[in-house]
Amino acid sequence: MKKLLFLLSLAAGLFTACQTNTGNAEAAKTTEAKETASASSAAINYHVDTAQSVVYWEGYKPGKYGHRGTMKLQSGTIAAKNGVPESGEFIINVASLENIDLAENPEKKAKLEGHLKSADFFDVATYPAGKFVMTGIAPLEGNPKANYTVKGNLTLKDITKGIEIPAHISLNNGTLVVTTPEFTINRTDWGVNYGSGIIGTIKDKMIADDVKLKINLVATAAAN
Repeated sequence: MKKLLFLLSLAAGLFTACQTNTGNAEAAKTTEAKETASASSAAINYHVDTAQSVVYWEGYKPGKYGHRGTMKLQSGTIAAKNGVPESGEFIINVASLENIDLAENPEKKAKLEGHLKSADFFDVATYPAGKFVMTGIAPLEGNPKANYTVKGNLTLKDITKGIEIPAHISLNNGTLVVTTPEFTINRTDWGVNYGSGIIGTIKDKMIADDVKLKINLVATAAAN
């Protein structure tokens, strides 16, 4: 009986740890790549402000620890009508990948960043940038953190997959702001397989396939 209680307690602890890693992040729906969206003639063009826009990421070892960081945006445009995007794309500067939780340990920080940029993970020497291109948008109800579902093609390491993610979109004084709640993607869908169970990594060395992302975009209307 004591052994059973111990095993149940251990299982509960592991489940809680895994839940803590992903938190309330929703898994993005992943599909095959789709035809990109086109904007109407009434749409206004907005340029992404790369200084104010960022992609946050988080990866972890199941039940253990994780690391967090950012990627900058290289460029981006959005065509929106009445504040609702009809088409758009942005380029992710994957080579700008930076860790933010090891700031007090520069040696470990540099080692982690170097490994994530290597051929084991994102191989930024070969694939320095990623891209997201919008394929559609739909109103979203019942989500306090988002008012639209944004659909698009995400390209990483020359692999393109369709994804659907919730986003909150607002237009204030000519500035278009797009923010997503935290969501997850399966990195192996884009060929980032290091440490994954799909290549036979032993449990103690395994790195979770799910990567948590959060996107903040700020775009301003293009000058006429």
